[in-house]
Amino acid sequence: MAEFHLTRRCALAAGISVLSGPACASPQKVRLGQIAARHALTFGAAIEPQFVEEDQDFAKLIAEQCRVLTAENALKWNALRPSPDQFDFAAADRVAAIAQANGVPIHGHCLVWHEAMPDWLIRALSPATAADLMTTHIDQVVRRYAGRIVSWDVVNEVIERNDRRLDGLRQSPWLRALGPDYIDLAFHAAHAADPQARLSLADYGLEYDNIGWMVEKRGTLLERLRALVGRGVPIHALALQGHLLGDHAPAFGQGLADFLAAVADLGLDIYVTELDVNDQNLAGSGTRRDSVVADIYARFLDVVLAQPAVKMVVTWGLADRYTSKASFFPRTDGTPVRPLPFDQDLRPKAATEAIAQAFDRRGG
Repeated sequence: MAEFHLTRRCALAAGISVLSGPACASPQKVRLGQIAARHALTFGAAIEPQFVEEDQDFAKLIAEQCRVLTAENALKWNALRPSPDQFDFAAADRVAAIAQANGVPIHGHCLVWHEAMPDWLIRALSPATAADLMTTHIDQVVRRYAGRIVSWDVVNEVIERNDRRLDGLRQSPWLRALGPDYIDLAFHAAHAADPQARLSLADYGLEYDNIGWMVEKRGTLLERLRALVGRGVPIHALALQGHLLGDHAPAFGQGLADFLAAVADLGLDIYVTELDVNDQNLAGSGTRRDSVVADIYARFLDVVLAQPAVKMVVTWGLADRYTSKASFFPRTDGTPVRPLPFDQDLRPKAATEAIAQAFDRRGG
């Protein structure tokens, strides 16, 4: 795999040699949100409110870099609904307060998913109850944040070819209770609650041209998107998650480009909503791993950003100090994972410059 090297701009901004370490210092020198905005893009990151509230340096980095924020967990059902008759908006309101203080909007994640479901909801779902449970929840949540949450992942991860349905849909609790129409119902409910919000379908495993099940999943998803658009469902975008693999060749090529073009031909925007690079299985020092991760960011974004329908890029976290990869995908050698643009000391890495350059190349 080709390695990405820090550019002279990054080295000069840091005031160090490109060989002096894995980071490219001084987060004030490269501001990804500003660079993205010059090229008709919105850049941001997913956050947990407590990390921003308790870490002033991290809060400053978020404010400097992000033009949109996503709640990593605070808007999921298990965070919002402790019981059938109770909503708990405390954590979500804290995310909204951070966004308001920074003067930026929120991308909402997510309204309907087969995971993060409280136990009571799984027990309560039935053909007689599910429609009301879903639409009431969507109405309450979307109305509360109308004007602050400007776009939503309405349904998340609805395609699962291994479940062997002819339509490719996942055998989720929602599908078992309501059938395939649950997707239409969710989009109509969200649109009714906030007609100005941009509504997306989100999914993973669409990125690589040389992974067979991902290529097949693209075709299945396109069929579902065409059907939604054809039925007049108020869907505005595809949310491509973008969880990339550090130990896999960066096979982002014509297949991905053609897939994105087909999505755009449906009149849909495209958002990248959970971008990171998993370095769990990458060998080598932090410096080498950072170089490989940066190269993967660059190659992916060069293909994706060549599509004009791409409007937003959100990383799943901003700094390695606070990344869910540390708990879900730890390294066996005991060293910290390094999947994000900024390191544990909140300094920019090679990935920061790779992302910035990819944004600039879009405008070139």
